[in-house]
Amino acid sequence: MKKIAIVLVLAGVILAILAQYALTNDWMWFRIFHTLGFIGYIFIISGLASFSLWLIQLFSREEKTGIEGYYQQQEDDAEANTAQR
Repeated sequence: MKKIAIVLVLAGVILAILAQYALTNDWMWFRIFHTLGFIGYIFIISGLASFSLWLIQLFSREEKTGIEGYYQQQEDDAEANTAQR
């Protein structure tokens, strides 16, 4: 999934740079390159969104593990307190 996101971002950057280059140099088929630049921006946004979702999922797994460990420790402490009484 990360590889796809990276490829999308890189392809989008290349298309956006090509569109800007076509604009500044007054290429004959500017409209086609302008459209490709817009598609490139969509690729960039999609790739970054996919990578962001992957990071959020990774962080939520770590947080869930930490929360489960905290509650397990609380239960162990409660059992130890009742055993001492």
